[in-house]
Amino acid sequence: MSIDKTEALLQIITFDPNRDEAIGYLLSCPWEPEFEPVVASVSVLVGVLKQYVAEMISADDLEEWAIFIECRDDIEYSAIEDYVYALSNPSLMGEISQAKAVQMVELLEES
Repeated sequence: MSIDKTEALLQIITFDPNRDEAIGYLLSCPWEPEFEPVVASVSVLVGVLKQYVAEMISADDLEEWAIFIECRDDIEYSAIEDYVYALSNPSLMGEISQAKAVQMVELLEES
């Protein structure tokens, strides 16, 4: 697979079919101090939530996704920061459910 760090991050945060390979690439990738951050946008979040609603990914996958985004300096997610926080902290913010995910998608698509 011939990808770069940007493509690997995008594959990871969008649950691309090549996600596992992208994780492997990212683990072997050296740290780049001048790297331009990948943007986790509203459309990325909507796409991930729709995958959850369609039962393509689990609640655990969603939580791990949010934690991954929070801990990376090379992902800019200020547009969805509140959602990422809520998804990464289900014990504080309440467990995700199909109904909550649908409601989030509706709110995000309206704005």
